[in-house]
Amino acid sequence: MPEISPDLFRRWYRSFEEDTDDQAVYRPGDYPFPPRRAPRPSLEFRPGGGYLEYTAGPADRAAPSRGSWEAAAGDSVRVRAGAGTRVLHIVAHDAQVLKIRK
Repeated sequence: MPEISPDLFRRWYRSFEEDTDDQAVYRPGDYPFPPRRAPRPSLEFRPGGGYLEYTAGPADRAAPSRGSWEAAAGDSVRVRAGAGTRVLHIVAHDAQVLKIRK
């Protein structure tokens, strides 16, 4: 990714309802999601390389896993969180949507 847009720096919530066969869709927290019992998984990119990944934890509360991110080749971002490293291939993003190739 040649230049990281400031639109990426926020917490993004998984919008399962909009996923396609090859893309995972994320939206900002103020998006009108339908109700769910469990918390939505989410990602947070911070300026300077900070990264948080939230998954369902005890008592159905979101539990963060701290890590880091860095720009990788092409449309990719390499994230390190928990015990692993993975590459996210960003298909599209702006202030309202983040799409990541599955």
